[in-house]
Amino acid sequence: MNNLTIKKTLIPYLPLAAIILAGASFSSASFANDITHSVRSDTEQVGSTENYFELGLMYGQGSGPSTYNNKWSEIMLVVNGSYSWNNLFIEHYSESGNGLVLGYNAINNENWSLDLTVTKDLGQADFDNNRIYAAVNPEDYYPLTVGGRLTGYLGNNIVQFAINHDATGDHNGTTASALIGRNWQVRNWNFHGIVGVEYTSAKLNDFYVGVSAERAAYVSDFIDGFSAYDAGASVSFSTELGVTYPITEDWVFRATARAATISDEITDSPYFQNQDSVATSFRTSLSYVF
Repeated sequence: MNNLTIKKTLIPYLPLAAIILAGASFSSASFANDITHSVRSDTEQVGSTENYFELGLMYGQGSGPSTYNNKWSEIMLVVNGSYSWNNLFIEHYSESGNGLVLGYNAINNENWSLDLTVTKDLGQADFDNNRIYAAVNPEDYYPLTVGGRLTGYLGNNIVQFAINHDATGDHNGTTASALIGRNWQVRNWNFHGIVGVEYTSAKLNDFYVGVSAERAAYVSDFIDGFSAYDAGASVSFSTELGVTYPITEDWVFRATARAATISDEITDSPYFQNQDSVATSFRTSLSYVF
């Protein structure tokens, strides 16, 4: 049975370094927006962060590795918006894996835009992987991170590279990601696609899905075969396809399908009964733009 709750919230194996080097060799326009918002809104202004706010509801369902039931469904609150002032900005996009982001646009020219950010890092390339972390260790689901985000263009494609590091000292873990996306306008329908790759350090993975010898000894009294586990670093690949349709000037419909690989370094943890190597999801939303 799926769990229904109210909650705020396989691409080719391309090496991260190769994508970054490719990105550095092209130029066009750049901007300071989360890529998940940019491909939906077809933003192409240099260093632009829109000042706007919208609210809505989203229904989502999916499957992936889990501690019990590998299928889920939920209704989520959509909170999208951004505001900028003197190179400082704040943004939140429910379709993004980052949640609330505070930032400073440090570099902005006709080719590239670099943002320094503070966020509750939920992962960029692998949005649904964080549902897996939360299932195991929900009380530490939102670590505060500091990092940077570089955005630019490859022809008609938007590219975005990001790195985030734990600012709390809880695990001192790091994520690094590279995303590339674009949109296709068909009448009033804005279709988009994003592919990405994300590296997650061993410290971060072990914090969520690792099992200490002490905990293993305690749990093994109740669950046979529950043993100590040290999680290693992992690489995840993801792909996303979606569509945005403005029903009226104020109401917006969106639908998004995602798939992401889940590394053995995560699913080999004894926490997981369902060790699916791929997480999939589909989300549809209706929101009002103020």
